Amino acid sequence: MALIVSATSLVGPARNDEHWKEIAEEIRGWLYQNSALASFLDVYDIPAGLPFHEVIEHHIGRSVFLAIQTDSYSSREWCRREVIVAKRRGVPMIVVDCLNAGEERGFAYLGNVPVVRMDPVEKDRLPEIAGRLLDEVLADFLWRCRVELLPDRWPDIVFMSRPPELISLATLGTREEERRVVVYPDPPLDQEEQRVLRATRSDLQLRTMTQWLAEQPS
Repeated sequence: MALIVSATSLVGPARNDEHWKEIAEEIRGWLYQNSALASFLDVYDIPAGLPFHEVIEHHIGRSVFLAIQTDSYSSREWCRREVIVAKRRGVPMIVVDCLNAGEERGFAYLGNVPVVRMDPVEKDRLPEIAGRLLDEVLADFLWRCRVELLPDRWPDIVFMSRPPELISLATLGTREEERRVVVYPDPPLDQEEQRVLRATRSDLQLRTMTQWLAEQPS
């Protein structure tokens, strides 16, 4: 598995983001020296002339995704696209909060994943970032193993390795003839979040793995 490092694009001005390049390089360098993860940094590793979106989609689909959230990150079109692709693919993902002055408008789809705060100047939490990344990779792997080891195949059940959110549910087509079940890891979503999701996708039932297994006939 490779690591996708998503950082503020080199295209256009990046006010308040003078440290983003150093942050991305130090995280990638630390991981290279201390882990087995290969890395892909969007602003460096796409050869000239290749379709940007095709390269990004190819790499994200088989990677763990790390977003370096600096002040200009959410204003960058390609940064937003990368996050959406990662969410739709359901890959392991964390956000490194390196905000300095703040954002004009935060990007909604950066939520629902672990966030590690790191000072953009000190850059002093690289081991914690690497540890959280590896935790997410392991959790994703164990979830897929658990699903694979279920005694029967469940073609009408949607297994999600992270708690569902609006963007992940939006990727599921509708089937008017049946109400499908989405199964995700424990713990259950809170009631407020479930109400929002049900209002949007009333055709889906949301269950944690524990809840779903308890409903199956013995």
